[in-house]
Amino acid sequence: MIIKGGTRAGGADLGVHLNRTDTNERVRVLELRGVAGVNLDQALREMEAFGAGTRCKSPLYHANIDPRADERLTPEQWGRAVDALEAKLGFTGQPRALVQHVKEGREHVHVVWSRIDIERNRAIPDSHNYRKHEEVARVLEREFGHERVQGAHVEREGKERPARTPSHAEMQQAERSGLDPKAIKAEITVLWRQTDSGKAFAGALAEAGYILARGDKRDFIVIDQAGESHSLARRIDGVKAADMRARLSDIDQATLPDARGARAEQAQKALEDAQKAEEARRAAEAAEAAQKAAEAVERADEADLTRWRSMPLNALQWEINTLRPDRYAALAAGQAAEPTYRETLEATDAAHAGAVKARGEALEATETVRSLKQKAERYREYQGLLGRVRFWLQDKGILEIPEWKRLQTEISKAQKLADKRQNDLATAEALHTEAKSALKTLDSAIAGAVDVAQAPEWRRYEVARSVLNERIEEDRRRAAEAEAERRAEEIRRRVDAEIEREKREGIEQQRRAEISKIPTIVRGLASITQTEQGTFRVRYPDLPSEELKRQQDLLRRYPDEAKSAVKAEFSERQVQAKREKDRGFDMMD
Repeated sequence: MIIKGGTRAGGADLGVHLNRTDTNERVRVLELRGVAGVNLDQALREMEAFGAGTRCKSPLYHANIDPRADERLTPEQWGRAVDALEAKLGFTGQPRALVQHVKEGREHVHVVWSRIDIERNRAIPDSHNYRKHEEVARVLEREFGHERVQGAHVEREGKERPARTPSHAEMQQAERSGLDPKAIKAEITVLWRQTDSGKAFAGALAEAGYILARGDKRDFIVIDQAGESHSLARRIDGVKAADMRARLSDIDQATLPDARGARAEQAQKALEDAQKAEEARRAAEAAEAAQKAAEAVERADEADLTRWRSMPLNALQWEINTLRPDRYAALAAGQAAEPTYRETLEATDAAHAGAVKARGEALEATETVRSLKQKAERYREYQGLLGRVRFWLQDKGILEIPEWKRLQTEISKAQKLADKRQNDLATAEALHTEAKSALKTLDSAIAGAVDVAQAPEWRRYEVARSVLNERIEEDRRRAAEAEAERRAEEIRRRVDAEIEREKREGIEQQRRAEISKIPTIVRGLASITQTEQGTFRVRYPDLPSEELKRQQDLLRRYPDEAKSAVKAEFSERQVQAKREKDRGFDMMD
């Protein structure tokens, strides 16, 4: 069992906390004693009002009794626990409020007493309250048969002091900030052990999101990311306050911000982090939208590729012609839609016209000067001897020639006018150059905007063209392969025909060779006789069986040739026989 508590003020805030149903599964007011209020808020305000006539700044004592999660108390045991704690703290008979909470299935009780002794009009002391809490907890554990919880003040029995648990105020602070005090302590302890000086420790805290500040009551405090303050000494495990001050001696406290300034700095950081998070969220949304758009474009491209690859080439060529963006028309439309461009174009045309006019006027003035000078030269050249004397006297300043003076005056006026016209021409040309530069800049801007706007169309057009080129190249490749196959087939046919011709020639040669042997075989026959039907009977000579079989097969393979050879041989033998007979008759004669 764990009992915690301490003095405090702010009855209204405490009432709000004890009545919270968002963090508790069940809230039930068990008792209101010694007050006229009919609900918890009224009772706590009334108890806080008891201290108005005293100098006590914390007229309330708030305690909570927490058994282990697997330990349940009966109503009688709860009453016994509250009464025992009340007696130990010296609040017997004082007004009190008793509230039971159920949080995550675990029951615990909050008790609020008034510290003000009405009869003596002073506060009841709260000294050694932590020890009293533990003494009551140990007694109740033995009485209820609960498992003992080791405390830091009583019944240590040689055991080390247990780690300090967060106070109720710290737990409330954790609820407000959403940060675990144990995790904060562990993190700051690690940073303390990783550094060897106060300035390094302060820098490590800053990198971790904390701010080292000067406290009003303590030497140093730490402001967390939520703006909550922590005593630095209580957030470093195993370090004494003296050792902490010695390590931080290289830090001038006057240079550290106070709690308010540090909270403001943390609030500013939180605001900046929130803005960055919002920007990141928007960037992520934009990236997601861009990704979806890219995927949609990719799907459309795949569909187009499938369709283009299955279209006839002439239809694909026609569609590519329709897909090509008309950049000139888009430029013209962009220029027409831009008022500044029209104004700049008109100014450029006006400046060009002014420059042309100024150039003509300057040429005219220059020509006038040249003509007057030529006139003056002719006037001087055509003077006789007397005239040259007059000009000599005029050059010496003795005489003045009126006509010459008039010509020089006209030349001077014409020269001044020509100079003015040249200046006007330079100004007009500068204006024209400036107007052309401005027009060129607008042209570039409009062209850039048109190119950006038409980029998807150009990309689609180029993809379609690439598909067309691929298909044309594929058709060419197939045609080349077909032509190569045709030529190879033609070569194969030629080779086969040649082989067949050679085979036929070989067969024919073999046939002729075999046929050429037939007359020899027929001549070697033992006898040839002719039947009444006109057929021939032959008798083979005595030959080895293999040779005899070969001759018979040869005659059977070529029956016509064999028959002709047999017939010829039969005729030849008849003629021979007749000759022999006639020779015998001749010998007889």
